[in-house]
Amino acid sequence: MSLPFLAVLLAAPLAAVPAEPPADIRPYQSLHLELPYTPPIARIDGEDRLVYELHTTNFSARTLAIASVDVLVAADGKRIARSDPATTMRRIGAATGPANHLAPGQRAIFYLSVPWTGSRPAALVHHIRFVPQREDGTSDPVTIAGGAFTPRPAFEARLGAPLRGGPWAAIALPDIDNGHRRFPYAVRGRVHIPGRHAIDWMPAAGFDPASTGTGVAPDGSGADVLAVADAEIVSVKTGPSPGARPNVEDETGAMIVLRLADGRHAFYQHLAPGLSLRAGLRVRRGEVIGKVGASGHVTQPHLHFHIADGPTPLDSEGLPYRFGAGQIAGRYADIADFDAGKPWQAEARRPIDGLPPANAVILFDPAAP
Repeated sequence: MSLPFLAVLLAAPLAAVPAEPPADIRPYQSLHLELPYTPPIARIDGEDRLVYELHTTNFSARTLAIASVDVLVAADGKRIARSDPATTMRRIGAATGPANHLAPGQRAIFYLSVPWTGSRPAALVHHIRFVPQREDGTSDPVTIAGGAFTPRPAFEARLGAPLRGGPWAAIALPDIDNGHRRFPYAVRGRVHIPGRHAIDWMPAAGFDPASTGTGVAPDGSGADVLAVADAEIVSVKTGPSPGARPNVEDETGAMIVLRLADGRHAFYQHLAPGLSLRAGLRVRRGEVIGKVGASGHVTQPHLHFHIADGPTPLDSEGLPYRFGAGQIAGRYADIADFDAGKPWQAEARRPIDGLPPANAVILFDPAAP
């Protein structure tokens, strides 16, 4: 990929976790480590992070009890993060035994979010420690190294507001099993997580419909949906044709996809029916391109928004992005408070720095793009 952002090189050093004796790395038959996705540096509420997944497959004849996953600088072995399998490991398919056990033939995904205090593209590697399970209960721990990668530089473009007014709740559930990040898709033979950094924009307590468009309902239906940048429309989906065979992509509902100047694609899903735009048209930042709706597989009206590396909704890799519009006014303590309609916790207003934190409450300018 030869996009402009790849030329960005930054030089701050990585912060290391306190040192410990080096692991005794040795071969073991057989735990496969793979990164299907090489992460760019993501800016989330003023903090740089690497948000990605480490896939592991147990090719041995024994169950492996995963003890830890470390991320280290390949050049000097400094450990910058340690992952607890109890909170980051998700097994694929039928799972038995303790949550950190990987049975023969089983696959697991480790959902990692690693703080990044610098941005130079230093090579990183994973050390994964596990204990092969034996019938007599005796076994020595093993540490292997693999899954090496070099992070990609951050995307620097600042996006405009996807909506007007508010307040809007930026519902994002990266650590919850039913959140966007926990849904890998392999629709054309390769696994992707399109919603890695997706946000469902929903009205927060105190929502002012008049600030978001004309004739907007209290549940947000009909609110103006805006182009986040000057871009080309590459796809407009109005819904399945009458009598068409059901398709997994039907869950997006009415959808518009924009191609941004840096080659990324902006997805707007679950829009209200009646889209008047067509592929090939160009739109300007702040232009109204649709209305908030409840089409597709949803439980309530909202705007699903994410950025990906391709134009297809499930066969593209979700990428981080940065907003250059909107203010954080507060946050819901957790998703249960939002679902219950409870008030959100107000904070001193501040601009969004990168992506907003999960369940933040955002105010956009009612008039300006």
